[in-house]
Amino acid sequence: MEEQQHRNTLPKGFWLNEYQIESVLGKPGGFGITYLATDTHLRQSVAIKEYLPSDFAVREGRSTVYVKSSSYEESFQWGLKCFIEEARVLAKFNHPSIIRVLRFFEANGTAYMVMEYQQGHSLTDYLKQRRILTEDELLTIVLPLLEGLKEIHHAGFLHRDIKPNNIYIRSDLSPVLLDFGSARFAIGQKSSNVTSIVTPGYAPLEQYDNEIKDQGPWTDIYALGAVMYCAINGEPPPAATRRVLKDPMTSATKIGEGKYKENLLKAIDWALQLSEEDRPQTVDQLRNKMLAPSPQKGFSPDNFSQPQWSLTNIVGILLIFLFSVTVGILWYENQAHNTKIKDIERILRDAQAKIATEWDARQRVARQLKIAEKQLKIERKGREKVVIKYRKVRAILAQIQDFYPQTVKETTHFDDAKYYDVINVDIDDTLNVREFPGHSSKKVAKVPRKEKCIQFLNHYRLVNSHVWVKIQYKGGQGWVNSSYLWESEHCNGEENVE
Repeated sequence: MEEQQHRNTLPKGFWLNEYQIESVLGKPGGFGITYLATDTHLRQSVAIKEYLPSDFAVREGRSTVYVKSSSYEESFQWGLKCFIEEARVLAKFNHPSIIRVLRFFEANGTAYMVMEYQQGHSLTDYLKQRRILTEDELLTIVLPLLEGLKEIHHAGFLHRDIKPNNIYIRSDLSPVLLDFGSARFAIGQKSSNVTSIVTPGYAPLEQYDNEIKDQGPWTDIYALGAVMYCAINGEPPPAATRRVLKDPMTSATKIGEGKYKENLLKAIDWALQLSEEDRPQTVDQLRNKMLAPSPQKGFSPDNFSQPQWSLTNIVGILLIFLFSVTVGILWYENQAHNTKIKDIERILRDAQAKIATEWDARQRVARQLKIAEKQLKIERKGREKVVIKYRKVRAILAQIQDFYPQTVKETTHFDDAKYYDVINVDIDDTLNVREFPGHSSKKVAKVPRKEKCIQFLNHYRLVNSHVWVKIQYKGGQGWVNSSYLWESEHCNGEENVE
């Protein structure tokens, strides 16, 4: 991520719990500031987003955030609630194309969201280097984003600020969505002090008014369509407000003709329709249109579907042969050479046989090409599934290493006991301890949400892509999901017996 230094931000070296601020990432926006920090416990880099809406809040002194006046207090508190709720929602996602939220906490009169730090470049910088992308490069970036966006929409959530600057390309060329705008949208509906999230060229018409309720998956689809348009054109489409009366936008179909598949270009134009009712309503609709086979024209080694025989060609061939036969018959009748007639008949049969052979050859080529296209499609789907499985395994490995930094064997024993605190449990809820890992009915104990110093018994199991760990609590032993535990910094090597 790009690192810059700005005034009126937390200074380098500042401590937020166990995190130490290193620098500011990117340019502080109107809703908050994102920092590069070091997790001093795990000794790894993280990104921390601070809630600091510049419309009605300011930092005074070295760290504390205050509202500018009492009239902004309600808006500030509503925004803080939305910010924390967004962090809770994002923490539930574990998809390689969605930025992973590790935790959130409140401090300095505001709140902070801790996220994985991503190595790489924004799509904005990526496009500056290449200007436009090939079809393969575009699909390599967009298809994983569609899978991540599908998971977001299925959870009833929207991104609301998709643009090249919020898409990061990791060092392995895989993409990830950053900087969701849903919390700011919610604040804008509550308070007139916050302007709409609008990035000209990428925001659809419905996002220019906070009062409009009919935003949905089609809103993110327009923005992603604008990103694809920019990737094939070198610049985004005109702002949606400029397209209302007389649309100056050149269609993607015209821009990319001959360089990209026709259905891919039509999918981009479909996603960029001004009316939300005219766009794809789901990610699956857009993806199916993008990957649908394009109609093929003409005959060439690379573009061949069926042998093209027009009525004019067939009639012309028949007339030529009829004329030849007629002339031959008349001439041979005049010469009274009946044997010549047999020769003409033989020539006619040979010509017909050659035509039939050529027809059969063309049919075979057409069938072979169709088979090759199906095989290529199957191979591409297989490759996508392998990539998705690889990323899931890598995410599970990272979760296991939170408990076993040195190893990933199934069972490991340590000389020193390890203790953990309960996290991510709602206020009125408790953490259930199960008799068996992954079992939903064998409950052996309940752990309060504020419990600390729970002993980890150095055993884990992988169940349905979740890591379960064995603990000891109040003299009993059982299994809990590891996502509800955080390594304790309050214990002195003694098991909690409260």
